[in-house]
Amino acid sequence: MILIVFGAILLVAIMVALLNWRHGWFAAMVCGVLQDPFRKMTPGTPAAMTMSVVLVYGVIIIAAAATLHRNRRDFALRFPNVYSAVSVVIIFLVLAAMRGVATFGIEMWKVPAISFLIYCIPIPATLLGYSWLTREEQMIKFFIFYSVLTSIALIGTPLEYLGVKARAIGMVAMPWGFIRHLPGLQIPILSGFYRAPDIMGWHASMLAIIGIIMTMRARVLTKAWPWIIVTGWAFLNCIISGRRKAVYMVLAFALAFFWRYFKRLSIAQLSTILAIGLALMGVVYFVGGSEKSSVYTKGTRTSSAEVFERLEGGTFGSIEQHGIFGAGLGAATQGVRHVIGTETDLGWQEGGMGKLVVELGVPGALAVIVLVIAMMRMMLRISAVGDVEGTTQILRCGLFGIVIANMANFMASAQAYSDPVLTLSAAFYLGALFATATLDEKLAAEKAAALVPAAVPVTA
Repeated sequence: MILIVFGAILLVAIMVALLNWRHGWFAAMVCGVLQDPFRKMTPGTPAAMTMSVVLVYGVIIIAAAATLHRNRRDFALRFPNVYSAVSVVIIFLVLAAMRGVATFGIEMWKVPAISFLIYCIPIPATLLGYSWLTREEQMIKFFIFYSVLTSIALIGTPLEYLGVKARAIGMVAMPWGFIRHLPGLQIPILSGFYRAPDIMGWHASMLAIIGIIMTMRARVLTKAWPWIIVTGWAFLNCIISGRRKAVYMVLAFALAFFWRYFKRLSIAQLSTILAIGLALMGVVYFVGGSEKSSVYTKGTRTSSAEVFERLEGGTFGSIEQHGIFGAGLGAATQGVRHVIGTETDLGWQEGGMGKLVVELGVPGALAVIVLVIAMMRMMLRISAVGDVEGTTQILRCGLFGIVIANMANFMASAQAYSDPVLTLSAAFYLGALFATATLDEKLAAEKAAALVPAAVPVTA
């Protein structure tokens, strides 16, 4: 019965995507949230359900094929360095897939194939974001939609903290719970309705980030207060997830966003920043005020050595273990055990660089670094542009901060991005950031088209 209900939801999402591929992206996000609790309620918790959102995404790509093809050429002309760097990375992905087949054997071809898919789906997702955004108001509506959806979904996290027992609540792999051990601390990590704490923490972080963007966009407290509440609610979930990276993802966004937007801050916006700061401090004080919950605030503390260890992510140990050419695709991809049928010690790396050198090898990892540098140079140029007709700098800086926050989170916890929802969303925001460089031109083209009189039919 559970599978039938979820199948019906998935079918509706596919129909929406076929009718309007832009609305299909909203439907995909709904499926991305629902797939986790439905999987936990399904006997055997089939791992394939985690990839169900990819089915909706595939339909969106098919429905938008003509638009994507046209915008691919436009993207290549506008951003040739980024486009060329992506092409080089794809070559290394193919080589890494062949290496993965050699590592796991031809009978386990699904392992590198799944990993190859996970690496490749962000490419059309980036192009999707670039094509999807034609007006700034579209992204604002999406932010509102995502905020409502995620705010409701995050209710499961405090319910789990309070000890509510339900099949839809808790980790899919460990429904009995998991304790994270730190010196002098035992922290129950929570996932709520999501399948894992890292996934829940990412969504909570994104909700807090969107809350900050919308608060800054509102400019005055009389309009910003609902978003301040949303930000506080999201940050509460970041803390009680038990994953420090969720809190630091919000911090990484704030540093990147205000770095790019600081010169344009108004007095009214400074007051909203103060209000956000007070709200977040209030959340920390609330969580830290109880003996039971204070372990979460204490657990967010870290040292510079721990930060370096996280960002290094086992890179040097991975090179020593697998050599400069790595072990191939699938060797550090989460969920491989579902295909192999047994646990493997190949993918112990959690950090992004460690994952890349294992699966792509050192040459492939260097190609990815070149791609990141090319993207960073262009993103810095885009985020520096002030308000122009059809688009504002605050949105560009907000999307820039989202991309940087996801890069930092990937460096700390690459395994989380084996989840297709996280990967697709991060790539979508990247494409949307590049799209903001063209919104004024698209708006001008729309106005010009509106001024052209309709052709009058000629009759004999």
